[in-house]
Amino acid sequence: MIVAVGSWRGLGATTTALLLAASLADRDGEAWLIEADPAGGVLAGRMRTEPHAIGGLERVAFASGAGTALEAFDSAAQVAGALRVVTAPADPFRAFACHQPRVQWVHALRELRGSVVVDVGRMRSGTPTWPLLRSADAVLVISSPEVSAAVSTADWIESGGRISPADPGLMGVDLRVAIVDAPGGVRFSHSTLQHAMAGRLAGWLPWEATAVDLLHRGAAPTDRRLRNSAVMHEAARMIEALTTGAERER
Repeated sequence: MIVAVGSWRGLGATTTALLLAASLADRDGEAWLIEADPAGGVLAGRMRTEPHAIGGLERVAFASGAGTALEAFDSAAQVAGALRVVTAPADPFRAFACHQPRVQWVHALRELRGSVVVDVGRMRSGTPTWPLLRSADAVLVISSPEVSAAVSTADWIESGGRISPADPGLMGVDLRVAIVDAPGGVRFSHSTLQHAMAGRLAGWLPWEATAVDLLHRGAAPTDRRLRNSAVMHEAARMIEALTTGAERER
């Protein structure tokens, strides 16, 4: 299963992608987190990343020699227990270039062992991540409960990702919404958003900075400090909802 995680007008896409990938690794024994934000990556600066793994997506996209894309992914990955993380370059120019590679690495995602979560950053018409979004089993759009963010995200979902009538958008793709319960602003209630999203609300992640920090430091979901974490429990529940939806689509 491939889950693409991004935002139309929200926050927390990278953090949500990490939570989902960690939950998948815990559930299935192996999973991947691919940071593919064309605006530049942040994971290498948040995690204890080995020097060889910094900006690993660039080495996958522009792999040299006779090796396969799968071998390139393996060599570029930072291994954290059952989770393999491939980080994007921090520089936006280099990160954007990863989406115009000599070898199309997007097609190799289906061949990776275990499920794959891809952080695509902001989703705009014309973004180079569009082929990736269209090939994913589910696209999870991140929003906050703040009124303007939630309304614009709901409108974007309703239009199927189209900015104009001529835009092909993401019609036919399983689009879901996850709310990150970040503080600040005038907010909608959980029940209001659940009704407004018309069955597309995949989950509501609580703001739990301590748990997220532990994951960035390499803690596994089975760590006793995370065992009773509300955000980890909700991430696991979201995985089940996305998996069920993907199987229903197939």
